[in-house]
Amino acid sequence: PLRRLGPTGEELVEVDLGDQCVRFFSLQDAAIRHILLGCLFMGINFGLLGSFVVVRRMALVGDTLSHAVLPGVAVGFLFTMSKEPWAILLGATMAGLLGAATVSWIQRSTRLKQDAALGMVLASFFAVGICLIKMIERIPSVNKSGLDHFFYGQAAALGRADLWMMGGTAVLSTIIVVLLYRPLLATSFDQVFARSIGLPERMLFHVLMLLLALAIVVALQAVGALMVSAMLITPATTAFLLTKRMHVMLCLATGLAIAAGMLGAFLSFVGEGLVSHALPTGPSMALCAGGFFLLAFLFSPHHGLVFRYRRHLSQTRQITVANTLKP
Repeated sequence: PLRRLGPTGEELVEVDLGDQCVRFFSLQDAAIRHILLGCLFMGINFGLLGSFVVVRRMALVGDTLSHAVLPGVAVGFLFTMSKEPWAILLGATMAGLLGAATVSWIQRSTRLKQDAALGMVLASFFAVGICLIKMIERIPSVNKSGLDHFFYGQAAALGRADLWMMGGTAVLSTIIVVLLYRPLLATSFDQVFARSIGLPERMLFHVLMLLLALAIVVALQAVGALMVSAMLITPATTAFLLTKRMHVMLCLATGLAIAAGMLGAFLSFVGEGLVSHALPTGPSMALCAGGFFLLAFLFSPHHGLVFRYRRHLSQTRQITVANTLKP
């Protein structure tokens, strides 16, 4: 058994790590079941959509959307003066779509490249969101508990309404990706070819952006605005290092996102049992996703640093032997 400070910060409380693990894996708490279901739905969303984001080289778009939705969260809260899931979902989705439209408008109206437009929108929208949330914190007699979870994530705060929204977006993403797999594949790898055969490239892009905004919004409660882009991009990039086939990449990215989410939730749960509020959920999930990427970066059969170094040594040895045997 280990010891940690109690809720008042004065007395020491006995904590058994084994009991914490049994409590988590036995699923005896409704909160733990909600956490794991949320990680499952989030992994499906981020695995499927993140793969298309990575192959389209739009990683910064996901980061921008995750920060751009914050003003919508604040506006949704101000509209109802409570943390109503439907109001926050609507406000955050509209803010995310407005951010994406602003980036597109800046690109068309100026000589700025996409990365500059994304950087400006990311910083501007996030600054507006922080200012609005600070204003909300100063409003008296309003229940503001839980707003900070949208920054760093708190999977334990997921309720039934959050799970219904996450599950609905996961089902929607799966259906659309399955039905539009070939058009999305063509527009992701060769937009010129896609336009030449009559595919609605712009419409497919907007559909992907809408799904991405919805997936980011419903994951804010679990992961937080600061870490949601890591969960969107890192599993997909890890899968990209492990395979050359898109359908395999989709499956791998989904599995890695689910695994990183559940492992991060477990570490956060155990950490909170040992040291109060030691491991926020969002950063824990992002660290696990980063750990999977590090393993793939080192040991991937095609792109792994270790295997590339071994191939280099083997080739060097063969060249040396061949040069030695030359007459």
